[in-house]
Amino acid sequence: MYTDLDPRQTLHHHLPRVLNREVYYAGQPIIEQGSGGFNAYYIEKGRVEVMVREGPHKIKLCELGPGEIFGEMALIEQQSRSAAVNALTETTVTVISAHELADKIDRIDDKAVRALMHVFLHRLQQSNAGQLAQYRHLAEFQDRMTGLVEKAGRGIDENRRAAFREDVTPLLDRLEDILEQYRSK
Repeated sequence: MYTDLDPRQTLHHHLPRVLNREVYYAGQPIIEQGSGGFNAYYIEKGRVEVMVREGPHKIKLCELGPGEIFGEMALIEQQSRSAAVNALTETTVTVISAHELADKIDRIDDKAVRALMHVFLHRLQQSNAGQLAQYRHLAEFQDRMTGLVEKAGRGIDENRRAAFREDVTPLLDRLEDILEQYRSK
């Protein structure tokens, strides 16, 4: 839990100020991928999932819960949303406007710290892109394997099944060896 991110902690410094709260129900979208980034959100209660649409695939990046923030990258980098966020349970969030976040960043006196923040965000974006590429390749591989299984399931001529088994068994053994070689340990 990141209590330092809670926008309610600095309320006494900015009186009178009203924070906007929003409630989302399970399954309800909070952020659409590709949309403009105007707010970040601090989770007061509930859980959300962060999803990226990559071609025909939807990839779940993570789940977030109370005390965590999302939507900040688009605000800091002034880019469109790189992911979608959906409520997994009834979720209450405090809305942080782009202006509020920019004010906080502008109050950082050390330019090197601000520059470092942008470096970290850039590296995180690169890491996310690499992770997405891995997920995409895995999903494409799984789709291809599923297609092969479906083709085989449609039937092999009964008179040729033994020959098929003989031809395919060494290929499957080799595939298992390759999978084991690249498996995370």
